[in-house]
Amino acid sequence: MKPLVDSTRLMGDTDRLRSQAAADGYLLVRGLLPATLIEELAGEISTVLVEAGWIEPGKPLAAAHADPARFCVEPQPPFMEVFYRLLSLRSLHALKHHKNLVGLFAALFGEEVFCPPHFVMRMAFPYRDDYATPAHQDYTHFEGSRRNWAAWIPFVDIDQARGGLAVASGSHRGGVLDMRPALGAGQMVIDADLGTCDWRWSPMRIGDVLIHNCQTIHKGCANASGAMRVSMDCRYQPLSEPVGEKYLGVSHQMKTWDELYADWDEDDPLRHYWRNLDLAVERFTYHWYDRRDMRAIEMGEAGDPEALVALENIALKHRSSSTRERARSALAELRAGGK
Repeated sequence: MKPLVDSTRLMGDTDRLRSQAAADGYLLVRGLLPATLIEELAGEISTVLVEAGWIEPGKPLAAAHADPARFCVEPQPPFMEVFYRLLSLRSLHALKHHKNLVGLFAALFGEEVFCPPHFVMRMAFPYRDDYATPAHQDYTHFEGSRRNWAAWIPFVDIDQARGGLAVASGSHRGGVLDMRPALGAGQMVIDADLGTCDWRWSPMRIGDVLIHNCQTIHKGCANASGAMRVSMDCRYQPLSEPVGEKYLGVSHQMKTWDELYADWDEDDPLRHYWRNLDLAVERFTYHWYDRRDMRAIEMGEAGDPEALVALENIALKHRSSSTRERARSALAELRAGGK
């Protein structure tokens, strides 16, 4: 893969920053966040992972070896327990609103920025290449404004072994592509030949931030470091644009905001901050999800293991009881066939 274009030098030149973002669909800004702040947050994250038994104690997050026996992925209960413990940390909510992040998007949009409450923690166990986040576009998961951008923030330095995030430069200009079931986070992969994409990747240090448009194709790279790769995805868009309703909910919809806020002060200004804003909220259509879910059930019934995690998700959370039951049946058949 070719290296990411470094846009750090453009931070004082709004016109060139916007031009670069429009052309590539991503921006890499080095040192955007204070490294000391990210190190402090990595310490909080490490405490949670140690208590879960995922990593060895007494070492920094970046150096602590991961226990392969603890491997799990969303939406499996052991993963979601740790996931929601991290989403409960007020410090991570505050990081989304850091002035440097908001300032970057204000420059990019040229208008007031809205930071949706939804964010995701990515926790990649090492040596599980088949579960790396597959190539996808965020728009299919959220819909809403196509001027929505994600900020990818690693809590460990990213090198070749650690993997990190790769983006397909310019792919946002090709529209929204169809998806099929996959094992990695999100359980969807673009159903097209991506061999001609201009894939980009570079090493990153803590404090560096990689942002990309919701239509930019991106994927997680394999983690061969022996330690966890932990990162955070948070989203930003112009306040004037329509907001997809899923951006206002907790990731995976298995907890409420009030449950995550349980240990916060009652008058904390970060609690439900978006409720005071005049937002144009768009309902989620489930267009791509329904297509993915039906294909997953058909794949599971045919014995295709690529449908495994999607079926777990459908069986757990699908809005239709009949679809949940069909997914459970397909999942049972798939698991029985793998024995």
